[in-house]
Amino acid sequence: MNKLKFTALVALISIAFTAQAVAEKIPTPNEPPAGVKMATEQDLMDIFHAGGEVYDVRWHYSEYEFEGHIPFAKSVPFSEWSSLDINFNIKEDSWDYSVLPKDKNTPIAFYCMGVNCWKSYKLTAEMAKRGYKNVYWYKGGQPVWDEKNLPVINSNPTYRPMQKIFSSDNNPSEWLTTPEELKQWFTDKEKVKVIDLRDVEEFKKSRLQSAYQVPINQLLSRDGIQLMPKPQLGYKIVLVSQDGILAAAGAVPLAALGYDVKILNGGMKAWSAKYSTANTVKGELEVNWPGKKGWKAQNFKLPKNK
Repeated sequence: MNKLKFTALVALISIAFTAQAVAEKIPTPNEPPAGVKMATEQDLMDIFHAGGEVYDVRWHYSEYEFEGHIPFAKSVPFSEWSSLDINFNIKEDSWDYSVLPKDKNTPIAFYCMGVNCWKSYKLTAEMAKRGYKNVYWYKGGQPVWDEKNLPVINSNPTYRPMQKIFSSDNNPSEWLTTPEELKQWFTDKEKVKVIDLRDVEEFKKSRLQSAYQVPINQLLSRDGIQLMPKPQLGYKIVLVSQDGILAAAGAVPLAALGYDVKILNGGMKAWSAKYSTANTVKGELEVNWPGKKGWKAQNFKLPKNK
């Protein structure tokens, strides 16, 4: 898979599972804007029961939907471009003011992602300027609500772990390995396990030494996962497909489970173009069925040129 294809794939996955790039962490003021009251968790509940509105103004619906939100809060995302200081110009930002109650005595509260999130601070300041009489700022935001184990809706347990996968320490571009690097690992007898995601016919024609064949829909099944050493053993799990695209998709769940996952950039096409049949073997699979319980083991001979 060429780098352009890989970059496009990563972009698609990242759009689905990552939040907006983290803004510079500048704490909000300790005091609320003029005409605004600090809100406690009880205040938020009281506002709701009194017929007021609580607005979740985090930047995108994904945080509201996947990270969980206060059950009675409304998602009205705030797009922020103004400076992160008390001299901000809210006209540079964007928010749907049409959602506000017509009666300016109605209590309204705003929150976002905690003490480094200026969105809710800016909106409360603007609401006070617009003449709303009962404006509340829940400075701690969703993180504090979560810390207190208060009820949330739509907290998807896979969202934050998946965010971590795409963080700087696990950047998908770092999962790529070249045919040259993989061949050196073979030469140095590194701890490498090759998982080939191609169909069985392609696999039999030519596969890398000691590779296992696992259809991608079986990657996390018992038959698939038992072919990989425990993550704690420090093996590199090298995923191989014909051109690398399928391997890139398979890397995501393995990284989530803690494996040191690698993707052969360009797949078997790239390997064959560089090294022809070196470090490869072909032929029928040797399959054992211990105990006749359906447990599948694949044992392969080393290539003759090894």
